[in-house]
Amino acid sequence: MAERDVLIVEHDPKVSEVLRLIFEVTGYNCLLALDGREGVEVFKAGRPPLVVTDLRTPGMTGIELLRQVRAVDDDVAVIVLTDAADWKNAIESLKLGAYASLMKPINMDELLITAERALERRQLLVERRQHQQAHGQRQEAPREVLIVEHARQIRELLCEIFLSAGYTCLTASDGDEGLEVFRKARPPLIVTELNIPAPLMVTERNIPVTLGGEKMAGAGIGLLRLVRQEDPDAAVLVLGGKMDLKIHAACLKLGAYAHLWKPVLMDELLIAAERAIERRQLLIERRQR
Repeated sequence: MAERDVLIVEHDPKVSEVLRLIFEVTGYNCLLALDGREGVEVFKAGRPPLVVTDLRTPGMTGIELLRQVRAVDDDVAVIVLTDAADWKNAIESLKLGAYASLMKPINMDELLITAERALERRQLLVERRQHQQAHGQRQEAPREVLIVEHARQIRELLCEIFLSAGYTCLTASDGDEGLEVFRKARPPLIVTELNIPAPLMVTERNIPVTLGGEKMAGAGIGLLRLVRQEDPDAAVLVLGGKMDLKIHAACLKLGAYAHLWKPVLMDELLIAAERAIERRQLLIERRQR
């Protein structure tokens, strides 16, 4: 097994070739399989640390492939590719241990950022396990979330979702208030709407709230920038209603753990939150060792 090996399981030869080129150009070594059964066999033989699979593969579903490769290597990082209509299976794949579910058509930047983070998580989990075996120590991440949303009903609904999952919730109705609450409380997780008002952030702090000239990107981008500048470990989820792949990828480049499109599913939101806090905690633990 090489740390830059990736297994691509895709039945469409043209799509498989595009994925292969994307990964090889950035330094990965690609293993290919045209269906789920072949994918499992290639995985067993090569043990790549990363698997990218379509959810709909001939002979064996992506869900079953996920189960089988994780039975062989529980640390394997798996990214599933799915269509919008397959959201139930996409959520199921996350519950079964897939690192991420990416919707087609695939954005190259999003795919590569997700792949790097998936491998990073795999390595951090291995390091944590080795440290625990040697020292028997583990720190629990605090379960506190700051929700920044200008619509009161949505803000209250998000708060109810997180409270039901055992979180302590802080709330803010705009970017300026959100930044103030963040600086006082330093919550490990921030969930912010993309299109929030933030007049002081724009006029007094002169924080960019656009992406690549897109004026409609929203002040959530300014909040993301400031939070990540002040706390590089901060876990940020950005919620947006406009399905814009450029904004989607740019949020990830700016350090957001995820950009979720509304209406967001409760399971999707809570899984993303758990993974975001986990990543933050793993990075802190690595630095402290």
